[in-house]
Amino acid sequence: MGDLSDLAGGLVLEDLPGDLILCCLEFGDTKMAVTFAATSQAMRRLVTTREGNLLWESLISRRWTGYSTMPRELRPKCFKDEYQSRISSPRVGDCVEVLWQGKFYSHTLGEHGTRGFEGKAWWKASIVGREPEAGTNNFYYRAHFPGWEAKWDEWITRSQIRWPKPLDHNSEYEVDIGDHVEILLESTRVPSVWMEGEVKKVTIDIDGIELYLVTGMKQPKNIWVRRDRLRLLAKRPQEQKACVPCFPSIFSGTCGLHNGYRHPEEQNVEGRQCALM
Repeated sequence: MGDLSDLAGGLVLEDLPGDLILCCLEFGDTKMAVTFAATSQAMRRLVTTREGNLLWESLISRRWTGYSTMPRELRPKCFKDEYQSRISSPRVGDCVEVLWQGKFYSHTLGEHGTRGFEGKAWWKASIVGREPEAGTNNFYYRAHFPGWEAKWDEWITRSQIRWPKPLDHNSEYEVDIGDHVEILLESTRVPSVWMEGEVKKVTIDIDGIELYLVTGMKQPKNIWVRRDRLRLLAKRPQEQKACVPCFPSIFSGTCGLHNGYRHPEEQNVEGRQCALM
């Protein structure tokens, strides 16, 4: 294989065997696979065709259970397509986060009594049902919210669903005034909620702890939070860098295992917002 340049660090990977690179990628994630695929045509071919199918099998088995014990005749022929299909359209049993914009009350940690909130909030949920939308390739999803009775289950669309991110997502980046963030509202009675807002002020208290004043919610109008209860979603517009799309570098074009087949969700992938952000 030819020279492969690491675009981020300026390093050069010279003549590494393809199976060694794939073995290393198995310890990473899809974001790493996207980055490697962007370094050269050779790497893109490695990650997206038959040789890279073992990599995608490892990545998908780590994220969702059941694949390692699945009978051979039921196993996907192309794990890359299967991974994209799972990301694009959650299945029954998947744990996700669901957007709900309205009033709710939370007995939050560190607060005395119940406090009211209203705004763009993401709730932990599990998919308990899925029905096709007539005349389209889309689905309606029935979401159940842990800690809540089944009467609160809701039928929702894909636009109201996102995959959970780790607590320290984007923690390596500095948060500044004007950044779009989400704050963690922990509760003693129901699972925690992520609520979106914008940083208005940054200060340091007498104990040397950095505090952020987040606004943009309907209720409360603002709230002070520590950095460990804050997650960066996007930098303020004037400093925003171009986002590397999740799938175009890997999923554009057809799969080498599928003779011209493209998953229906793949066709509009170029305009999709980055799910890694």
